[in-house]
Amino acid sequence: MTKVLSDAQVAQYHDEGFLAPLGLVSEADADQLYRNFQSLEQNCEGDVSQRFRIKAHLPFPWLCDLIRHPRLLDVIEDIMGPNVLCWGASFFIKKPGDQRFISRHTDSFFYGTKPAETLTAWVSFNASDLFSGCLKFIPGSHKTVAVHELRPDPKNMSSNGQTVVDADPDSAVDAILRPGQFSLHHESVVHGSSPNKSDHPRIGLSIHYCPPHVRETRFDGATAMVLRGTETAGNWLPDPEPRQGFDPECIEMMDRTLARFRASTDAKIGAGGKT
Repeated sequence: MTKVLSDAQVAQYHDEGFLAPLGLVSEADADQLYRNFQSLEQNCEGDVSQRFRIKAHLPFPWLCDLIRHPRLLDVIEDIMGPNVLCWGASFFIKKPGDQRFISRHTDSFFYGTKPAETLTAWVSFNASDLFSGCLKFIPGSHKTVAVHELRPDPKNMSSNGQTVVDADPDSAVDAILRPGQFSLHHESVVHGSSPNKSDHPRIGLSIHYCPPHVRETRFDGATAMVLRGTETAGNWLPDPEPRQGFDPECIEMMDRTLARFRASTDAKIGAGGKT
């Protein structure tokens, strides 16, 4: 028996590779999340989405509270079962009038998790719609292996321009989210987003969950937070918990993991990897 989702919604996720929109918090609570983000941004040098990446939640108690929100975990449990781990999170930020986009890609291109069963929740801090550059998913594309080409573009937020070449963009479905709503997607579903043509920012936190039998294959010592149930497979070491905002121990872990991810991606591209 599911806790939040209907059987039809669970079936839709597995068939199409995504599910949206889903409710998480009120618009007032979403506005508080946005204000928390603004405070973070004001106290951070450089681009937050580049500085706090892969494990962006780790240094901040309020983000750790968000990734383990009970309703969010109930939805994740409905999809993947009672043992829920979070191995990462990243901010995706588009300012008003931001001309940057994210090309069609799969998250699996950047991951080394096997089996490919990471589920991502994309939580919207403010409106994510057709004008502000919402996510667009190609239904069912997670059922085949996507081939990418590298098409560098200074406006592409995907650093090396990774672009899926064999997906039909006309079949893409817009994941329109109000503040406080979220979407779910499978790591192998093809997705991307357009520029922000609105007069407001589009801020989202992308949170990566997996069951314990999923493992990181590219490097040893991968870490995660056990948010529900237990780590039954011994594949993940525990992440530290932040004791304060900008917790230095957590930032060190975040930076170390980010460096490993970037090195792995560079090695894959250097070896000609496209899938």
